[in-house]
Amino acid sequence: MPEYKEDAKVPYVSREDFPADQIGIYDHILQTRKLDYIPELFARMASSPGAMEAVASVGEHVRFNSVLDEVLREMVICTVSQEVGNWYEWCHHIHRMPDEMQAVCGTPAAEDLPAPTGPALKFARITATNGDVDDALIEEIRDALGDQGVVDLTVMVGYYQLVGTFCRVLQVPIEDNMNRAPMKK
Repeated sequence: MPEYKEDAKVPYVSREDFPADQIGIYDHILQTRKLDYIPELFARMASSPGAMEAVASVGEHVRFNSVLDEVLREMVICTVSQEVGNWYEWCHHIHRMPDEMQAVCGTPAAEDLPAPTGPALKFARITATNGDVDDALIEEIRDALGDQGVVDLTVMVGYYQLVGTFCRVLQVPIEDNMNRAPMKK
């Protein structure tokens, strides 16, 4: 996997530099994520307010409104981030799960966890690497999470693939206050 670089290719857009007539987009991200600073990801995406709003909206759904529980969401985020080489999101999310889950997240052992966790992480890994997901795995996830869970999981994987591409290609720096935990691969 290529080294993650942090030499940003687009400028950091502060709240003061954001278009005044669209400041609600910026503030909504701060509010929904309960932050007192704008993450580098969104500050770099702010060069395109429409893209920032659209991407943040999907992220808001998968992080705060999906049927996946909090630990499973964080594990899926880290699984996808590892598979696509997005150290930025890995560093933002690996610490948001219990220690025992941090220890297995990103390893083959994670896929052996009981449903819905193990099957969902296997699905995330396969999907993030553009592999073929077999019907039996989808049925196992559907049995555990329902149709909405299958959809929410698929959208979450796609969202973090998009974010991973953005962060890697535009070399979004990781904030200084983030623990730079190594990925498992």
